[in-house]
Amino acid sequence: MDEREHDFEFDFFPDRPAGATAEEDEELLWEESRDDAPVRRPTPPSTPQIVMRRRLAAAAAVALLLLIIIIVVVTSGGGGGGGSLQGFVNDVSPIASDSQQAGASLAGVSGKDAVGKLDSLIQQTVDDVTRLQALTPPRALQSVQSQALAALDLRLAGLQGIRDTLVSAQAGTSGTSFDAAVSTQVDDLVASDLIWSRAVKNQANGVLEAHGLGGVFPGSTFVGDRAALLKSLRTALGSTGSGTTTGPVLSLGSKGSDVVTWQNDLIRWLQKTGSTQTLTADGTFGATTQTVTEQLQTAAGLSPDGIVGPSTRQALQQALAGTKAATPSGATGASGATGPTGATGPTTTARTLKLGDTGQDVVEWQTQLNQWLKITTPTATQLTTDGSFGAATQTATEQLQTQAGLTPTGEVDAATRQALTQAIANASPNRG
Repeated sequence: MDEREHDFEFDFFPDRPAGATAEEDEELLWEESRDDAPVRRPTPPSTPQIVMRRRLAAAAAVALLLLIIIIVVVTSGGGGGGGSLQGFVNDVSPIASDSQQAGASLAGVSGKDAVGKLDSLIQQTVDDVTRLQALTPPRALQSVQSQALAALDLRLAGLQGIRDTLVSAQAGTSGTSFDAAVSTQVDDLVASDLIWSRAVKNQANGVLEAHGLGGVFPGSTFVGDRAALLKSLRTALGSTGSGTTTGPVLSLGSKGSDVVTWQNDLIRWLQKTGSTQTLTADGTFGATTQTVTEQLQTAAGLSPDGIVGPSTRQALQQALAGTKAATPSGATGASGATGPTGATGPTTTARTLKLGDTGQDVVEWQTQLNQWLKITTPTATQLTTDGSFGAATQTATEQLQTQAGLTPTGEVDAATRQALTQAIANASPNRG
């Protein structure tokens, strides 16, 4: 082996300068020792410290995300359980507008294609219901959505009823009063407008104002003119509007085409019986109309309360058809008129109704209460018009009395009857 391969040279110290003294040698050694001192480097963090730092960073990120979510919810007006208030209003607006447009189109339904047009309106209303059901309202507007769905459901039922009535009329089905059926179905559509106005729009606007939002909840009117709509539908039915045995309850203060129809039928009855009584078909159920109605009821053996219910309508149609004698004893007017027995004014008044009573007058009272409930409390359960004055009829009567400022006795006296008549007249829209 070549010795040069193992020839190492170690130079631990630099060459000593020539002529260096002993003191210089010592100083040189001290400087070298300081230069060769080890340098202290920072100790890297241990693994637990790294994990802790990462956890703290993740927790901070989550907290920041939650803060952002809270800010978004608060500033958007959300009440929890759904989207924002303004967002829900924006989503409902086109539905309300489409439904209102459908109502406007209904007024133009006529001719042989009336059923086809109604089918189209029914499908549009079904779509409106589906769209509204698909929305997720804020908690504060959940009841508003429920009431809006109730209004749309009532519109759907009214449209389907009108369609079925037209189909039956075209088929020549006998034993049915198509005019009265359509009138009732139109009343359902009018009731839907009341629901939307009072239970939907007004309630929603109150919520929006409470949250400091200036937006206005959309309205939706399905029946703009009840009388015009009825006229259009009667044209489609080919009906003159007379000869009905069912229809809305009429009483002192009622107005509209239904009153005109009733007055025309009363005039025919007066002429048929040879009475000198005069009556004008002006569409207003006034004192003279009430007096003649009472005369008819007395002649037919009914309680002369002056209210037009199912039994009174039937009595008039029977009298006109000659199937039952109903002849007045000669009344000449409301003021100073002689009644059926020759006395001034009606000789009797409607009996007071109370819990446990039964009869046709109870049926008429229940029918009137149902009309009042439909207008003032659309979501309330309708009474069963069975002629039995039970607990439900008593409760509804007490509600009416309370609203009218009367003592809630649950008994139907003259003041209570007048209160109901006035309440229906005041609450019923589009009756003039």
